[in-house]
Formats: sequence, structure tokens, C-alpha cells
Amino acid sequence: MSRRLRVHLVDLVGPAVLAAAVVSVSVVSVSAQASRETVDKPVRISPWPCRLIAQPSLRKVIDEAWDRSDTVRRQCGELAEARAVVVLEWGASDSQSHAKTGMAIEGGAVAATVRIPPLGDTIVLLAHELQHVIERTRGIDVEVQAKRPGSGVWRAFGGYETQAAIDVSRQVAQELRENPKERRGLKTQPYKDP
Repeated sequence: MSRRLRVHLVDLVGPAVLAAAVVSVSVVSVSAQASRETVDKPVRISPWPCRLIAQPSLRKVIDEAWDRSDTVRRQCGELAEARAVVVLEWGASDSQSHAKTGMAIEGGAVAATVRIPPLGDTIVLLAHELQHVIERTRGIDVEVQAKRPGSGVWRAFGGYETQAAIDVSRQVAQELRENPKERRGLKTQPYKDP
């Protein structure tokens, strides 16, 4: 199956706007968790060491990625070490890109918003976008690198793409083929509109 990765726009988001989004999503998550606890439901403790903030329907995607991909688990560990915060959202499927990531540096840490379309290989797209966040935590300046021949970074469609993110996409796709849901005891659930 031929998989075509589209360019991911890395928009610079104002630190104050992104920080406000992270805080508001965190507050909503805490409020939702407190509401569940008052109804005597067990508190779900995430196995992820990294700070991924996502609505429940996207948490299922992350859980599946965590269960099926060593690469995603390694990425999560590296993001945790870098103290990065990633807000994950469902995005729209359009003709310009499959996924979009906006990033800023806030308090010395990378804060990112990743939008993944609700169609296609969501886990592969998640890993691809997380790799772009990791590149930023490593201090890679894609604009500068794109000007260097052979750097593995190039400008495309108003954004940047990296060979490392494409390689991660291929690796995760292979891991998913090797670790199907059924073998791992995961239930297949259709996408539900958030």
C-alpha cells in the first residue's frame, strides 16, 4: 500500500496563546477527572511519561500507539525528558496537509499543538508529528537546516519536512503491521465525532 505523507505546517504560535490553551485544557481535564471521581468511577492513571493532553477519543489513539509501537514509547520518553507539553486535537482533513503542528518555546520548554485528521493512519501521523516536536526540543532550526544541502530538512508547501519524521512514519507503520490490534488484545472501535 502506497502511503503518501503530506507536508506538515509548523506554525509559530504566540507563547501566551499556547500557554493559555495548555492551561485551559489542563483545567478542563482536572474538572472532568474530579467529576468522575465524585461518581465513584476509578481514576485512570496514564502509563505515558510524557505530557500529552488530549480529549478522550484521542486518548484511545494514544493508548493504542503506546501498546503497539516501541517507537512511540521512545518518543514519549524523550518528550518527557525535554519537559515538552503537547496538546493533541482532531483536525480537519483537507487538501493542504494531513496533520499540522504549531510550536513555541514557553519557560524553556517546547509547547506544541498537534492537529490530526480523524481519517487515515492516525497513529502514524501522531508519531510523525511527535518527531517534529522532538526535533524542536533538540534545538533543530528547520529554517536554517533547510538551506543546507543534504541536511534531511527541506521547505515544502509553506512549511518544512524532515527525513527523520518520514523515517519515523515508516518505522511506526511497520510496528503496527507487526503488532495488530487483535494480537495485542485491543478492541477495534470506529471513530466517534468528538
